[in-house]
Amino acid sequence: MSDSTFFKVMIIVAVVVSIIICAVIMKAFHSGRSSMPKYDERQQLIRGRGYMIAFYSIIIVMCLIPVIMTQEMIHFLGDILFFIPLILGIMIHVMYCIWNNAYIELNLKIKNWVIFMLCISVFNLALGAISIKNGNMVEDNVLQVQALNLIVGGLGLVILVELLIKMAVDRKGADEDEESEA
Repeated sequence: MSDSTFFKVMIIVAVVVSIIICAVIMKAFHSGRSSMPKYDERQQLIRGRGYMIAFYSIIIVMCLIPVIMTQEMIHFLGDILFFIPLILGIMIHVMYCIWNNAYIELNLKIKNWVIFMLCISVFNLALGAISIKNGNMVEDNVLQVQALNLIVGGLGLVILVELLIKMAVDRKGADEDEESEA
């Protein structure tokens, strides 16, 4: 078997294994028979609006990049520049859905999800820190793709913190409602 055929087979195997792992993880996060997320109608409407806001935010950021950034900044960011609008769009969508109570699925096992998100965030931050330690983060005055590990890890932590704040706010509101009824 030639090297290119072996490489192609390994990619196919990696994709199949990744799909199986994702299916197992999805099942671990959801109660009931289905591993698919379930939302009520209100949540679906809010999520749709969140997607719309995120989409237009991505377009606006993509239009602003050449206007507000210098050539040196664009050169320094390199390939990361293409991910900035996407990361901002994801962040806007998730934040909008969390604050409008449309992020948590009806059949989600929240504890498992929080632990997984924390692990993924810490793992990405660790990979970013290793890249910085090894001096691989910036080469030839261009930020390397490894910076995405720091960005994704930070985004995961921001989502977790925001979710915990929202849950605390909701709990406090529920407690105040109970006290006012008594």
